[in-house]
Amino acid sequence: MTGTPPIQTSLHGRRLGLGPNDELIRNGSRISGATPPDLWQHAPSLNDSDPSVFHVFFDDFFSADTYTYTANSDGATGTNVYQDAAGGVLSVVTAAADNDYHALSSVAQNWLFAEGKELWFEARFKVAEANTNESTWWFGLTDTLTTGGMQANALGPLASYDGALIWKTPETAMTVNFETSNASTQNTLSAFATSVTDTWHRAGFYFDGVSTTSTITPYFHDGSSWTAGTAQNITLAGLEQMHAVFGIKAGPTAGAETLQIDYLKIQQLR
Repeated sequence: MTGTPPIQTSLHGRRLGLGPNDELIRNGSRISGATPPDLWQHAPSLNDSDPSVFHVFFDDFFSADTYTYTANSDGATGTNVYQDAAGGVLSVVTAAADNDYHALSSVAQNWLFAEGKELWFEARFKVAEANTNESTWWFGLTDTLTTGGMQANALGPLASYDGALIWKTPETAMTVNFETSNASTQNTLSAFATSVTDTWHRAGFYFDGVSTTSTITPYFHDGSSWTAGTAQNITLAGLEQMHAVFGIKAGPTAGAETLQIDYLKIQQLR
């Protein structure tokens, strides 16, 4: 026999091999081949890897859990609702007031960008905007939860925090932005994708952890395909542990806005 025969993914511990269509497989996950790469292309498979290699958080939003999340709002916001929906959906609701914000953050700070600790973050969600363009939503990791992690009006994320956020442009457009932040040192990528009202989207990012200055690549799925934004640098020295956070803010016409979130998934190497 000449040449190297394909190595099926069921052999050799599923560490590295060729799939049935000659795509390259690592730890049970496709990392090259006919399918376009997405956010999870390099992630260890939950089914095929030793779980001691990574820790994972996944929430399908079946019911309320006060031990998992803390509400962040101005105290006069809307009431969140766990919907009667197959698979679980949580509605995060603002009041009908300009700049009213409503966010949920993990109770504990369970994540840290660190060298050698790759991390993947994703949320599936939709927003049927009460007023065209005006709302803003955000997802990510942060150590600072002032006003839920988002400034008033069209100013975007806080001027100083440790973490990374993906968010919709506030008040004026449907474009999607991304930022890494180490205190007040921030790298911002503007308008790398476009969201659509009342459409299920997937948004997230991948942290490579390659060195003391690493990169984080944002991803956005518009319902049809993935868009990968330009990777942004982040210096790891001095970073604090971070909360997971997601939220929504009403715009100047003061319509009550609702963020519907289907799931939240965060996976990181130990």
